[in-house]
Amino acid sequence: MILLINPRTSKPSEVRSQFFREPNLGLLYLAAILELNDIPTEILDLEQFIDFDEYELENVIRERIIDYKIFGITSLTNTFHFALNIARIIKNFDRNNYIILGGPHVSFMYEDILQDDKKTESLIDFICIGEAEISFINLVKLLTSQILNKKRVNYSERQLQAINGIAYINTKGDFCVNHAIDEIELRNIPLPARYKLSQENHYYTVANVIVNRGCPNQCSFCSRQNLFKNTRIRSVQSILEEIRDIQSLQTYNHINFYDNVNINKRFFRSFCRMFIENKITIHWGCELRVDTISPEDARLLKEAGCKLIATGIESANEKVLKTNFKYQDPEKVKSGIINLKKYNIAIQAYFVLGLPGESEQSFSQTIEFIKSLPLDENDNLNYFVATPYPGSRLWDEQEYFGIKIFENDFTKYDCNHIIFKTKELNKRKLEELYSKAKEIEMKHHRNI
Repeated sequence: MILLINPRTSKPSEVRSQFFREPNLGLLYLAAILELNDIPTEILDLEQFIDFDEYELENVIRERIIDYKIFGITSLTNTFHFALNIARIIKNFDRNNYIILGGPHVSFMYEDILQDDKKTESLIDFICIGEAEISFINLVKLLTSQILNKKRVNYSERQLQAINGIAYINTKGDFCVNHAIDEIELRNIPLPARYKLSQENHYYTVANVIVNRGCPNQCSFCSRQNLFKNTRIRSVQSILEEIRDIQSLQTYNHINFYDNVNINKRFFRSFCRMFIENKITIHWGCELRVDTISPEDARLLKEAGCKLIATGIESANEKVLKTNFKYQDPEKVKSGIINLKKYNIAIQAYFVLGLPGESEQSFSQTIEFIKSLPLDENDNLNYFVATPYPGSRLWDEQEYFGIKIFENDFTKYDCNHIIFKTKELNKRKLEELYSKAKEIEMKHHRNI
């Protein structure tokens, strides 16, 4: 009865690379919870149709939607237009189908989205805000009862108001939102339903595992703090169970663990010892704060079998970092990388151009810093453009940061387009510096 849909979100360059990995885990968690509640659920992951063009993808959607009445669609900011197109196809097939949107973009833009939709096509019935494991299942149960009673709209306003964390346009045409959001107790969530992913067109070999929700850091360019109000870390035992589940599927050869697995030192060390004590041999990598990696931490990662760490360095200029609430010492970053390279652990280093406070001088400082790092042929370097995603402080506090957003086309919110200018750098200068940044990136890759 329910179809969960993941639009195609990968960049063309990622599809056939080592970075091509599982889709949004939110859908896999929702599928698992629906199944536990005996609600038949399937997943349509359009990422898996890697060789299909736009016309062929639309035919796939039309073929798959026939047997369903409730549709959950997720999206990122730059792929929201894909989600709307999918909703359009579904509603054109049957206006009585229910469309529920979720994901980070709609969690922050729900009022604008619903008001615009009301004035145009009326494609969206509900939006689930933030963590949706509770709101989505409660909403689905309500809608399912309507479908079984063969009624399009029979629920009362009171029934909808009892569901926390949803936004919608009511039958009177008024915008409604239930701001209270149920915070999820991570130990109560079942393992993601990876078995629901099709094996027909493409099967995944790289799995994503979320070890925490929320983040204690306040980086200006990140929306996680607003998406998850409190930082919660999973138990090591639940992570071990998920690893075992991934291994049982027999298609995966690598796992990526998110986000910042060393937020808590005690957890980090228990996490590493888990691999050692249980003799887990699958290749794995993780995201972490490299400025806190000691020689002992690096040794532990190596002993645990870690093959790759990804880390956001952003800039080598302390003023730029502090302006954007990224409190890390570039020299400690370098020390952490040196510690990791002593154990031949590969580094995925991320840098960001154009943050508030950036200047030509700070950019040059960062380039010299990159040249000083002991990166080798096993490492990757990526330079991105600062992007003010909805929900981030850059988006919410533009005046405070002294930025001017001039790009309103969300399809360009992909960290590869210049979206705003700062007091120090206009668009032309940012484009010039970004070209130099990509040259540095390409030079490193050519030397591999």
